[in-house]
Amino acid sequence: MRSDCDGGAQTANACGLVEVVTGAASLGQGLETVIAQICADALGADYRRVRVVHGRTDRIPFGMGAFASRATVMTGEATRLAALEVRAKALALAAELMQQDREGLDIVDGNVVCPQAAAGPSITLAEIAKALEPASKLRGARVPGLAAEGWFYSDHMTYPYGVHIAVARVDPGTGAATLERYLIAYDIGRAVNPMLVEGQLVGGCAQGIGGALCEEFLYDERGEPLCVNFADYLMPTAREAPVVEVLISENAPSPLNPLGLKGAGEGGINAVGAAIAAAIDDAIGIPGAITQLPVTPQRLRRILKEVGRQ
Repeated sequence: MRSDCDGGAQTANACGLVEVVTGAASLGQGLETVIAQICADALGADYRRVRVVHGRTDRIPFGMGAFASRATVMTGEATRLAALEVRAKALALAAELMQQDREGLDIVDGNVVCPQAAAGPSITLAEIAKALEPASKLRGARVPGLAAEGWFYSDHMTYPYGVHIAVARVDPGTGAATLERYLIAYDIGRAVNPMLVEGQLVGGCAQGIGGALCEEFLYDERGEPLCVNFADYLMPTAREAPVVEVLISENAPSPLNPLGLKGAGEGGINAVGAAIAAAIDDAIGIPGAITQLPVTPQRLRRILKEVGRQ
């Protein structure tokens, strides 16, 4: 099966393996797992037998990488469509070979079975793929191979919606702001893999905390960079980042794709700066005091001195 961000294709071979070829990119967000799950669910295969191949421009002519929280939405739906076509081809041949009514057959864990007959005949996807090989006498006039391509296009982005809540404590002596609690709640339509969604949200939040409290590119009066290593360019560690509480809701599936998916990857970072700035405003009792990020101790001390809080 091939798949790029807007299209996909799938192949089941005589060894019982299912291969998805995609033009999407895996950047550590767990794309292979999600696409394997979507493929397996639509096809009726064991997801552990699904191999996802990406980044192979010699095997797929189109691909748009991974950006704008679109990889699962676009590639996932393209994969589902291709998997359904492979499923239809498999059931059509299985019905003929098993001498059963096609409508009465199902695919469970890679086996075509008749659910109404507990001890009835069955055939594996591997056997069907072998029967569709070019030299197979069982193929008949069918196109060789148990494979299909699927494409999905959408005019609109599928944005999620949610809320960030930060609890901050400020040391007026040093100007240091410490995050004591952080909560993220998002409705993403449908979570294919909730653990991966939570990881995306928490990872984005950690990046947002860096931009809100410490990460900054600084230059001298001649335009020379002052942050040339990790001693100068500060990044948050596990000490600065609190345990992030995550609430994932699936109450409002997107109407823009059949799976009901919404983007999720950027939801963890977008509101972090505003939430932390508002929490610091509340902590020091000065609404609207924070107008620039990052809120470094030096800047916060300057604000406190201006209003006589130090």
